[in-house]
Amino acid sequence: MKMSSEDASNYDQASSTHQAKAKDLSGFFHPKGVAVVGASNNSAKIGYQILNNVIGGGYTGGIYPINPKDEEILGRKAYKRLVDVPGEIDLAVITVPAPYVISVMEDCARKGVKNVAIITSGFGEVGNTKDEDKIKQIADENDIAFLGPNILGLLYGPTDLNATFGPQEVLPGKIAFISQSGALAIAFMGWTIMEKIGLAALCSLGNKADVDERALIEYFNEDDNVDVVLVYMEGLKDGTHFLRTNIKKPVIILKVGRTQRGAKAAASHTGSLSGSDNIFEAAFKQLGVLRAQSFAEAFGWARALSLPLPKGDNALIITNGGGIGVSTTDVCEDYKIGLIDDPEWLQEKFSETMPDFGSYKNPIDITGQGHAKEYGQATSIALKEDRIDTVIVLYCETSVTNPHEIAQGIVQSYKNSGQKKPMVVAMVGGQRTRDALQFLNQNGIPSFSSVEEAISALNVLFMWKKIGRKEKEEATLEAAPSRAIEIIAKAKDEGRDSLLEHEAREVLELCGVPTPRWAFATTLEEALEGAEGMYPLAMKITSKDIIHKTDVGGVELNIKDAEELRSKYTKMMQRVSEASPDAVIDGVNLIQMVSGIECIVGMSQDPQFGSVVMFGLGGVFVEALKDVSFRVVPFGPKEAACLIQDIKTTKIFDGFRGMKADKKTIVQTLCAIQKIAPYVKEVDINPLVTSERGSCAVDARIIL
Repeated sequence: MKMSSEDASNYDQASSTHQAKAKDLSGFFHPKGVAVVGASNNSAKIGYQILNNVIGGGYTGGIYPINPKDEEILGRKAYKRLVDVPGEIDLAVITVPAPYVISVMEDCARKGVKNVAIITSGFGEVGNTKDEDKIKQIADENDIAFLGPNILGLLYGPTDLNATFGPQEVLPGKIAFISQSGALAIAFMGWTIMEKIGLAALCSLGNKADVDERALIEYFNEDDNVDVVLVYMEGLKDGTHFLRTNIKKPVIILKVGRTQRGAKAAASHTGSLSGSDNIFEAAFKQLGVLRAQSFAEAFGWARALSLPLPKGDNALIITNGGGIGVSTTDVCEDYKIGLIDDPEWLQEKFSETMPDFGSYKNPIDITGQGHAKEYGQATSIALKEDRIDTVIVLYCETSVTNPHEIAQGIVQSYKNSGQKKPMVVAMVGGQRTRDALQFLNQNGIPSFSSVEEAISALNVLFMWKKIGRKEKEEATLEAAPSRAIEIIAKAKDEGRDSLLEHEAREVLELCGVPTPRWAFATTLEEALEGAEGMYPLAMKITSKDIIHKTDVGGVELNIKDAEELRSKYTKMMQRVSEASPDAVIDGVNLIQMVSGIECIVGMSQDPQFGSVVMFGLGGVFVEALKDVSFRVVPFGPKEAACLIQDIKTTKIFDGFRGMKADKKTIVQTLCAIQKIAPYVKEVDINPLVTSERGSCAVDARIIL
């Protein structure tokens, strides 16, 4: 078998199926003309609903219903086919049954339509990949970008385009919502209307046969009408392609299928594979996107990210109730949001906003008698003072206050301040308070019915600020040494699916993984010679036929000198021969004993993202704590350092009961094993022992 460094480049190319240049998506959002193929006068048909939304939504470009049976639909002249339309068409929305979609795509090519939304279902999601592939072929050959199949449609507020079969009146805003589920997108269009949350765009992806999350995120990067992108994701067809997304604006991902059962449900719904949720979590961190855990959290974050980023860490709480103020203090502590602590200064600034029995400590308690005047005055001071970086306003409904008037006072203060610092509001009460919350949201102040949601939304600003400061690190897959490739090739030629221990150790050592002193011996004499200067050492049997060495007595530890080695070598050979009489013994591995913190480093294959590297505490801690983190190959030293920092027990490496790690050599190991990613299925270094003196791979296993 011949393997070369060319395999690494082939591996990199094979890791993504999206190698073609990006298609133009502008026709989806700024079309001069829109055709609805399958438009109908029957209000029960989706073709009617979409055409009605395009007309009723206020779109002012050319609107062309396509239906071979009708002369006029909803007051518009109808055409039998796309090619019969005299005007220019930038966007075609296809609603005809699945068997007719291919011929309509061919008409799109003839007409020169460059953007298509395929509403129709009945393709890859039900196993009909043949027709879906044909649609993709037509699109690629004619430079057509299409959404779907199996989608809700799309909406773009700035051009008044609503080409969906969802609600017609969607509020304008700065959030772009990308959804893999059409049904969920419809539900949340309605929810945003009810909660007075505006949208700039909504795109349904469906089967993602062509346009995907990456293409839309990169389009919205350059769209001044979009401040933040929110993605509902069930799975990815090509994780490595997604990891190449250029992130310029905040991107929030709500990835479902975190549990094993949930992952199976997502796969059956979309036809997508769903890999380990831990890998998705790692990939999102690596890419620099924000992951939400619920729809409420995702939309709360999206609203907050329209605010300015905090300049510092000093937050101030304004409240009319001590209980809700204390509760908010606890939540801020949980999120590590700093609260300004200067009672004398706060008294000087805020004493006039409260009665004598109010509290000028942080939280600032203007008491239950606080009306619109007091709230407006307190928020104005907080927004003006440079020492205060973020403002949290709380309100509990009382019989003597008017929630709407208080909301008006808060809005006026925020507008007068020039909106230069972030502010969130939490209001608790009945219907009057709910109406006040909606008024605040309409006026661009993220407002919530619970303290937890408000502080979570505020915290996302600190999260995004940290991500924005993180220096981008370009990483490429470094080629493995030729000798390492030869060892792997030889094992494959022999029909083996794994390397012997000494082979694995040599391959890792060649790649740059630090190892203890070691030797491989086929005889007692070789063992005695190789062990010189290595004591104390461990001795392990080497055989293709023996997987679990300890089960056959094939491991000896803490051998102190040559005499002990001679005795234990003879006894080991006898024990192993008796326990596994048919096993072919290749020899023994001799490894110098080392002490320190035991870690585990691994590399495996993920169905979405390809090769991924794992790091965590090793030895007995692996199964007990399951405290591990992941990164997708390739990554560089800075990301490797983040990999170490991600585990919950990372403080152990900075010094614990006299133990301290050498992070530099751990990073070296994490980067070095990536070199053999194109050639292996799995790498397991357990333990990697680290101390102040350095790190070394004590035991290693490589599956080909």
